[in-house]
Amino acid sequence: MSTIKISEDLRNLLYSLPEVDVESLLESYQKPIRQSIRVNTLKAREEDVLNILREKGVELEKIPWTRYGYWVINDINLSNMLEHMLGLIYIQGAVSMAPVEVLSPKPGEFILDLCAAPGSKTTQIAQALQGEGVIVANDVNVKRIRALSSNVQRCGVINCVITQADGRKFPLWAKGFFDKVLVDAPCTSLGIVSKDWGAAKNWSFRASERLSKLQLSLAISGFDCLKVGGVMIYATCTLSPQENEWVIDRLITIRPSACLKSIKLEGLKMSKGILEWQHNKFNPELEQCVRVYPYEHEAEGFFMAKIVKEGDDS
Repeated sequence: MSTIKISEDLRNLLYSLPEVDVESLLESYQKPIRQSIRVNTLKAREEDVLNILREKGVELEKIPWTRYGYWVINDINLSNMLEHMLGLIYIQGAVSMAPVEVLSPKPGEFILDLCAAPGSKTTQIAQALQGEGVIVANDVNVKRIRALSSNVQRCGVINCVITQADGRKFPLWAKGFFDKVLVDAPCTSLGIVSKDWGAAKNWSFRASERLSKLQLSLAISGFDCLKVGGVMIYATCTLSPQENEWVIDRLITIRPSACLKSIKLEGLKMSKGILEWQHNKFNPELEQCVRVYPYEHEAEGFFMAKIVKEGDDS
């Protein structure tokens, strides 16, 4: 097995994070992420799809924290299977399914997926809505929107509006409009290094800090699009506090009506949000945020924050 090369900045970051088992983390970076799927009940009944897959020799194990999610036990390429092409299943990381479970979409709701491409979480939201309500799936990148559009169509989603816009400008036409918002922000991807070693080799504090300013703008934009009483999930697949806790700390400072809520998902090993890092001391409420490390489940690393809009700041 090749030894992964990581930047000096990343090494310093990892050893600065409390409660992180750095050796286990580096070891997990050198292993493939455990394959997992979501059964798409917009196209067929769950039990029927499972029976088809098992007849074709696919061995499955239920993922405890997500509806319709399964680990694939045996070594089989599902991307070439007809069931994948027809949208009966969606190949999606096990922990990637968690933010939508925390968001808990309900039929009839109006939901914004602010950074939606390529559509994994958009189609998962649509599945929960069961054809009732509306999803606005936005992305700024035209090429990524092509993948988003393809996945939405493949999965049989009929109540989705796809938009191409700078997510930071969304409140100009949708302020206070949505019941729920997902901000799955672009990040430095330290939770999925096993998919792209370049994320570890090239990681720098400067790049993380620069990206955090965009993430904060997107988080504020998503929050401003919420109705009073609405819920937003901010999520990244990175480990840097600059892109996670710092963003949420600034959000709840800038928007006093933003209230953090606890996150509970059965079977998912989670650590609390970091309250102190380097010279930063964060609001004690950030303990409500959660971190999932890649070595916990042979899956992605994630950060999640659940925010409720308790009033109007304007």
